[in-house]
Amino acid sequence: FWFGLSGDEVDMNEYGKVILKYFTSFGSDDTVFHMSRDIDRDGVLMYYGGFFDLICAVINKFSPFAEYTTRHILNAWAGFLAIFFSARIVAYITDKRLATLCVWLMFLSPFFLGHAMNNPKDIPLAAGYIASVYFIIRFFDRFPDVKKTDYLWLILSIGITINIRVAGILLIPYLFVYVGIVYLSKTIGGKENVNLKDYTKPVLILAILGYLAGSLFWPYGQKNPLTNPLTALSEMSNFKINLSQIWQGEKVMSGELPSSYLIKSFFLTNTYALLGGVLLFFAFIRATARSKKAHVIYFVAFTALFPLFYIIYKKSNVYHAWRHVLFIFPSVAVMSVLGWSYLNGYIKSKWQRAGIGLGIAAVLLIEPILFIVPTFPNTVTYYNQFAGGVEGAYGNYEVDYYYNSVKQCTDYFIEHELPNYKPEDTVVIATNSAHLLFPYMKGHNNVKITYVRFHERDQQDWDYALFHIALIPLEEIKAEQWLPPTTVYTAKVKGKPLCALIKRPSKNDLLGFKALQAGNREEAVSYFLKYLDEDSSNINVLSMTARVLMELNRMDSAYTYAAKAYELDKTGVETKRVYAMILAYKGEGEKARSLFKEIISERPDYIAAYYYLGMVEKNMGMYQEALNDFNKVAQVMVQQDPGFAAECYTIMGDIFKSQGDAAQANKMYSLAAGLKK
Repeated sequence: FWFGLSGDEVDMNEYGKVILKYFTSFGSDDTVFHMSRDIDRDGVLMYYGGFFDLICAVINKFSPFAEYTTRHILNAWAGFLAIFFSARIVAYITDKRLATLCVWLMFLSPFFLGHAMNNPKDIPLAAGYIASVYFIIRFFDRFPDVKKTDYLWLILSIGITINIRVAGILLIPYLFVYVGIVYLSKTIGGKENVNLKDYTKPVLILAILGYLAGSLFWPYGQKNPLTNPLTALSEMSNFKINLSQIWQGEKVMSGELPSSYLIKSFFLTNTYALLGGVLLFFAFIRATARSKKAHVIYFVAFTALFPLFYIIYKKSNVYHAWRHVLFIFPSVAVMSVLGWSYLNGYIKSKWQRAGIGLGIAAVLLIEPILFIVPTFPNTVTYYNQFAGGVEGAYGNYEVDYYYNSVKQCTDYFIEHELPNYKPEDTVVIATNSAHLLFPYMKGHNNVKITYVRFHERDQQDWDYALFHIALIPLEEIKAEQWLPPTTVYTAKVKGKPLCALIKRPSKNDLLGFKALQAGNREEAVSYFLKYLDEDSSNINVLSMTARVLMELNRMDSAYTYAAKAYELDKTGVETKRVYAMILAYKGEGEKARSLFKEIISERPDYIAAYYYLGMVEKNMGMYQEALNDFNKVAQVMVQQDPGFAAECYTIMGDIFKSQGDAAQANKMYSLAAGLKK
């Protein structure tokens, strides 16, 4: 009801619909294998099992709720199942009291809670994964006195997990792992005699039938149940999508994130109660060996740690914090509860004080409550104080990367802004998250949605703009200057903006850019100045005004607007570039040089900055430094833009000539002439 659409939800919703069409047409409607690239942007949807999305599509046929509300209810149900089976495992190892702690520990984990409401990929997988872990434990601890229903539940849980995500195939080798752990834990020290041959038949039955069940509700799997799941696993393992992520204060492509990324993300976005329990689990690891359920505990720990470290070892492409390993969270929660149990037992045996350890855990759970209540429904933005909370993480790490807050802005628009227009009026919303706005605006036929990049917003026609933080330039986020005074609503967490709805004060900025494109610079300046009367803090327009005035040789006016833009935004590359060029013209070479060096430090690939720096240094008499800069530009641009490289060689020739080095000057002129042919 309150949570927004997540970034993947529209695609997965459409995928569920075409799976349903495939089955209801008995395979004659095969759209599922060649979906539109508007939906299946990466061409990999058919490799997802799609079981959860199929269930959503079926229930949406008769649900009294809205389409995505129904999906969110079912998503929350999957989150509940993940908690339920985690608690069942804890109860099996210890008792119901600790199982209750497990329930609260998971429910009050803001990262998990947020994802449980609208993440259709990772939460259903987490539920299937931990359910399978539970049924594996139950099956083999009942063995050999197992019933047909024990076989059935385990086969179905493995099959459904594979039907959700092909990564569920991991559960098949887990059957062998669990038997191996049982064998080692019971035979070491001569505790029991375990005959591995007794396990061969049931393990093979479970493995084969579980694997085949993985294609029951999966169209691609049904095409060839023997090989296609493995093909899908290979395709998804090798699937590379390189997304820009904010990591430790910098923009880093996901393929270049460090090996510590998953573990550190987990550490920063989980509660002290959960993290403390995990640390206690390892601190009291010897207590596990003394437990009658040691083999169960070792197995649960394996299901938490093996996927994590295997993904790190394989250098898999991950992003959005630790979302891609969310499926291990229930197992980690079980470990955490056991950690608190070990502490509780230690204190009881040492000082005869019962319940102290669990009391500490309960007190620590107050902290996430104090976050969840005021930030609902943006709970997924949680960061603990090791990151400085949300305030410290903002601009240093990703927050609301799954676009949850977009709903809050669209709800405000529909309730407060849209009623101001007549049904026949067309209202244009420009946004950097268009794929989510289309479902939100369904039924509002007079609303037109168009995609726009944040830095190009003044060059497009719109009445309102809706911008989400995920695609805002990092320097704008850090400066917190991306919200203009014409912002009518902002979705925030702890005072930090996540998404904003902006009303355009006028279209003079757009008219200015159109005049500029037509070559009418005086007219463009006139429009820009009119716009700045209504929105004086628009950095784009301020910088462009300064740039055009500079081209018109009105340097004093250009300086005024460039200085104001720089005052508002000391991090933007274009802002610094224009300001530095005007400073250089006004004779403030040292300041200009400092700004260009700053740009190069932040953007070493911005070759033009070396050219401008060289010009400043040439005018300052720093000839050797200027030669180095021009040479760097020429070397890079000789293939890409020979004319630009020739200009650099000509300037270098002029410098050598002014220094009396005719030989080097002629060499540079010769290189320039060769490029001009």
